[in-house]
Amino acid sequence: MTAVATAAGTVRGGPDDGTVVFRGVPYAAPARRFAPPEPPVPWDGVREARAFGAPAAQRPGRMAWVPGLEIDPEAGRENCLTLNVWTPDTAGRRPVLVFLHGGAFVFGSGAQPMYRGTVLARDHGLVVVTVNYRLGVLGFGYDDEIPANLGLRDQVAALVWVRANIAAFGGDPDRITLAGHSAGGMSVLALMTAPSARGLFQQAAVMSGLPYGFATETRARTFTTAFRRALGRAQPRSAPLKAVLAAEGEAARSLPPVEGVLPVAPVVDGTFLPRHPMDAVRSGAAEPVPLLVTTTAEEMRLFAAIDPVTLSAAGARTELVMQRPADELARWHAAHGGEVRRVRFAHPSPYAHSGVRLGAAHLVDVPFHLGTLHDRRLAPLTGTGPDVAALGAETTAAFAAFCHAADSSHAADSSQAADSSHAADFAQGRETVPCRTRSASRSSDRATSAPI
Repeated sequence: MTAVATAAGTVRGGPDDGTVVFRGVPYAAPARRFAPPEPPVPWDGVREARAFGAPAAQRPGRMAWVPGLEIDPEAGRENCLTLNVWTPDTAGRRPVLVFLHGGAFVFGSGAQPMYRGTVLARDHGLVVVTVNYRLGVLGFGYDDEIPANLGLRDQVAALVWVRANIAAFGGDPDRITLAGHSAGGMSVLALMTAPSARGLFQQAAVMSGLPYGFATETRARTFTTAFRRALGRAQPRSAPLKAVLAAEGEAARSLPPVEGVLPVAPVVDGTFLPRHPMDAVRSGAAEPVPLLVTTTAEEMRLFAAIDPVTLSAAGARTELVMQRPADELARWHAAHGGEVRRVRFAHPSPYAHSGVRLGAAHLVDVPFHLGTLHDRRLAPLTGTGPDVAALGAETTAAFAAFCHAADSSHAADSSQAADSSHAADFAQGRETVPCRTRSASRSSDRATSAPI
């Protein structure tokens, strides 16, 4: 067993298939409902870090059937602000990957098998951190009594913890890549433009995020009002957790999903997020860090597998909601001196659900980037065989190489930027496609498919 001293106290991790892993490490104090995160409470002695922390409180997710996303929603707790660290060794200074899970801001955890950091740490020399953050109305409710974007504030608190403590785990606090998929990718985009996150990471990867999936203040307040109405006479800060989650679900069903997909979303509140993140990128106000932008070729087939009546529109929706906005994000970031890599993943999954074959759907690429396709639980999603193994090895190595390139000089000096938003197109099964421009300031509250 390996013990490491953090600012709050000593934690003890253990071996994990050629790495050392620390699970369930608190990066903040136990969350107070509808309050910003606070620094972790110090402890005496040695805290065991061999079990994952509880996932955030959540309703049963509509993605739990996806191999690698298994989770027990009954295990969710409000005391969820923990992270996990995989490291090759606690000595040395290695580049760091902080990864934010997906799940439409209502589902998931940093402990789901798809996101684990064993391969990137053992085979590619990274220190990998996965993070739990508050979800649903507890993380993204907003009105005069509930601060905006508590889930994003949790992520900033995790980054502050990483910067202060990761050296003790063998990581370099000046070489941090912040990456996330889906809701996690949107979170990365948000933190590229949030003043409170400035300087906390040196590279970013937005993986299959919805760049226009941010809520207006009106929509966020309307959702929270619907939540309060569904809760009845109970007080939001003291109501039983089950009642809170039930009211959240009722509120989500009463409103069109944000960008046709999200039950809740980060809100452009004017303070934590001073402006829509895409407007910030377009104007050059985002952090000029090297950026990786990824999508899959058939993103919306995953959502069609949840709601098969939307299958006929999946191709057009993929282009409208995911591909074109991702191209705009890449092009606008590059136009202001940011180095950008734009990747489209085309490997088809053989898996089917509700009679819909996933193909190159949303999240099929994640096990290839993170190296978790070797987990046999994910084999039905990724497929098997020598070609899949070869693509996995190439894709994981390319993603790891991007993380190894993290350099603190990029945060303050954008002179090393590439000339094109398509500066690198790595690994087979990918293509890059330019697109027309559309306004980031348009309403993102349209309903065009069933929410997650």
